[in-house]
Amino acid sequence: MTPSSQPDFSPSQFTSTQNAAADSTTPSKMRGASSTMPLTVKQVVDAQQSGTGEKGAPFVVDGVEMANIRLVGMVNGKVERTTDVTFTLDDGTGRLDFIRWVNDASDSSETAAIQNGMYVAVIGSLKGLQERKRATAFSSRPITDFNEVTLHFIQCVRMHIENTKSKAGSPARTSSSMGVSVSNGFSESSTPTSLKSNPAPVTSGASGSDTDLSTQVLNIFKEPANLESEHGVHVDEVIKRFKLPEKKIMDAILDNVDLGHLYSTIDDSHFKST
Repeated sequence: MTPSSQPDFSPSQFTSTQNAAADSTTPSKMRGASSTMPLTVKQVVDAQQSGTGEKGAPFVVDGVEMANIRLVGMVNGKVERTTDVTFTLDDGTGRLDFIRWVNDASDSSETAAIQNGMYVAVIGSLKGLQERKRATAFSSRPITDFNEVTLHFIQCVRMHIENTKSKAGSPARTSSSMGVSVSNGFSESSTPTSLKSNPAPVTSGASGSDTDLSTQVLNIFKEPANLESEHGVHVDEVIKRFKLPEKKIMDAILDNVDLGHLYSTIDDSHFKST
């Protein structure tokens, strides 16, 4: 994460090759956009850990704890491996290294569309310690409209102004509690149609192991209609499917969160598959 020269953010940089790559990327893969915090690389680099800075403590920007982050910039240094893809994102304010885990064919297709020199929108999270931050990408999408780059930086400025206005002495808040809304041009739906009508039956898992229940819960979030939902699935909808106590379902969801299979979106009750 070293300082960099300013990349050329000119409309001419958006080539026909990048347009074609964007067209081949599935819109539903731009996950969690409605709850992300628009940031610049410099803001991420300067972010401080809340509390005592112990491992796992969330990072804070302008007094707000970061959940998911959204950055826009140019890809450099892309390296592909069997299980993951790493790249550096340069947005003109600095450089940030990302890792994108490859779990299935759709992940491979998404990462293949990202090439060095392209401008992309990345949604992910920031983990690690203060002196050693790790940025993990949940999704990455080529940008074909220069206006989206401009809009992103406007959103960063607006977010900074809102969060720093009259915040002196106030405790850190979470981005999900703020109702942050970042439009990426895709429709947003809180609860997928597949859960509103004719839900597929699932086994209760009452007599099975916690691991079996965690897998069954994860499978619900991986249903195609649920992957397409920008907000993900509400916990109550999952509880209705299993007819089990809320605590048991939440434990299974949090197990998947800890393993990196799920992440929260608009609030602490909505989750989505990575």
